[in-house]
Amino acid sequence: MKYLLLLLFSLPLTAQVKESQGGGIKDIGRIPNEPPLYIIDGKKITKWSLKTEKLQPDDIAEILVLFREEAKNLFGNSAKYGAVYLITKDTFRKAKALANNPPNRQLNKEEQLYAEIWEFYQTYRLIVVSGKVTDKEGKPLANIRVYNKDSNTEVLTDSIGNYTIQARRWNAIQAENIEDCYLVVKEAKEQSYNFVQHPPIESRNSDPRASTPSISLKTPCDKLFVLDGLPIEKKEEFLKKIRRKKIEEIIEIDGQLGVPLYGSLGAYGVIIVNTKK
Repeated sequence: MKYLLLLLFSLPLTAQVKESQGGGIKDIGRIPNEPPLYIIDGKKITKWSLKTEKLQPDDIAEILVLFREEAKNLFGNSAKYGAVYLITKDTFRKAKALANNPPNRQLNKEEQLYAEIWEFYQTYRLIVVSGKVTDKEGKPLANIRVYNKDSNTEVLTDSIGNYTIQARRWNAIQAENIEDCYLVVKEAKEQSYNFVQHPPIESRNSDPRASTPSISLKTPCDKLFVLDGLPIEKKEEFLKKIRRKKIEEIIEIDGQLGVPLYGSLGAYGVIIVNTKK
């Protein structure tokens, strides 16, 4: 058992997702047979120093696997082959307790680390997203593709229009031929989003987005983020800025309200995030 964890890391890391139809397995990504970056309780660990870690499988509360592009954006070139982020049970317990009962003072260095670990966990843990796809009359639609745009995973709705897919916080979920797009903004492990398929509209002259040429480059998943009053167009930039902040409030605004408030940038909706000062 002592070297079981090390053996796990020495193998190529492959992520798979089970399809909702037929029980098949879809390969969604692979870290090549190169050492990924290992992070234990917020501390970067080299492949060789991992041997000295007195860590048993039973000591681990959570394992988060990040693939190359996402890992490199978060941790730099040292994570170009991906990253494995582990949280031990003791650290998880302390981080959760701190999140549930924050002190009425500035956090010390150790508490700040626990807060960052908890925020990372809330952002990158897998969330189960489920829902239903129907037409405008409420009739279920079978075999409609529902996909996670950020992880390139997809599932098909079953015979009564239901779907289940995995996502991380801030991932975009969209259904085939349906203009709506949902961002997973909540922390809950299980969330629900329903899609309604409307017939195609021949003319969009009344749509404020149609009169703005630049908006044609955007998609319904390109929401505008407003972080503490500062508009941010790109989700990647928003995620970098919010990484070490504690979220206090999230407000979602649809495009009809977004355009009067933020112009064409808010045409597909606005996610307003206020953090604790």
